[in-house]
Amino acid sequence: MSPLRLVIRGVGIVALLALLVLILVGGGRPLAAGVSAPRTVGTTIQGQAFDLAAWKGHVVVVNVWATWCGPCLMEMPDFEEESQKWEARGVRFVGLAADSKPEDIPPMVQKLGVTFPIVPISSATQRAWNVTALPSTFVVRADGSVAWSVRGAIHGHDLAEVLEDVVGSP
Repeated sequence: MSPLRLVIRGVGIVALLALLVLILVGGGRPLAAGVSAPRTVGTTIQGQAFDLAAWKGHVVVVNVWATWCGPCLMEMPDFEEESQKWEARGVRFVGLAADSKPEDIPPMVQKLGVTFPIVPISSATQRAWNVTALPSTFVVRADGSVAWSVRGAIHGHDLAEVLEDVVGSP
């Protein structure tokens, strides 16, 4: 192989690695607090219609994740636990699954014991939420505006602190 080909191949590999790091670490900015949550519709993995707008009047935790994302899977049990704790206070949870293979989602959801709705989403919906890294989590106020967002995995107690700020103490 010629030296020029080796250099071109090396540059290509470095460019791909840089792109992968950008995707994993995230680029751009999360949705700013105060902006309206994007229109989000779809069908849950249980076959029920989902429309985020129908949940107006409730604080909603939106978690964008994928079955192949290790940090996503690590935080999911905390999200399930928090969803159970906050349900009585009217807080709703939804997982937006950004998988390329929708058939991978139900078995993982069952394995994780997740009971809140999971909606497979398109890349257009992912872009509407400005998700450039997984997991990404958003707290949407009852009026439909984004109250808070974070890229990367979070712990349940951190989410609970945010929800206490948005919903208020019991």
